[in-house]
Amino acid sequence: MNADDAGIAELERAMQAWGVLETPAPDAALRWIAVFLEAYGERLERVDDARPLVAGLRAEACMIPALELERLRSRDVLFYLDSVSQYVDAQPELRGLPLATDLPIIGQEFGLRASDAVDSVRMAITGEKAGPPLELLFPLLGHDRIMMRIGAVNSKLLHGRGLEPIARGPDGKPFEPIRGEKPL
Repeated sequence: MNADDAGIAELERAMQAWGVLETPAPDAALRWIAVFLEAYGERLERVDDARPLVAGLRAEACMIPALELERLRSRDVLFYLDSVSQYVDAQPELRGLPLATDLPIIGQEFGLRASDAVDSVRMAITGEKAGPPLELLFPLLGHDRIMMRIGAVNSKLLHGRGLEPIARGPDGKPFEPIRGEKPL
């Protein structure tokens, strides 16, 4: 589907039929649909393909695969994700944030490699390793959902088994979560 006027109108009608969008749709909702189609439009063969994606973005939490949650089980990632939630909370608008540079810079404070910093945020807010750019996902999720999802991950890490990682992965090899590197 395209993010043109016809694509926006088609998804608007579908979302209204699904009961997740009021009639008439407010301008903010139409902007959300345009960003959604920019993020996911190439994946959609028909409008009904958008329904599970829309539902996933509207959910308060996401499921993180167990082994990926284990990768996040470190103080460095815990404190980093908390800093990202503070960063999000301080932003008046989530559109156009320079996340490609800001997230790695925040991650540096905790010794995280740039790729680990970005991957940790993506996993915490979507439960997936890959997907649309975070610059599109942040405005789609919004402040509250990002804060809830990061809070849920941090709560699982702290109040589950704590920060002690599993000793071995499913392949029997020693397992290491994402950890920051101490500065030289």
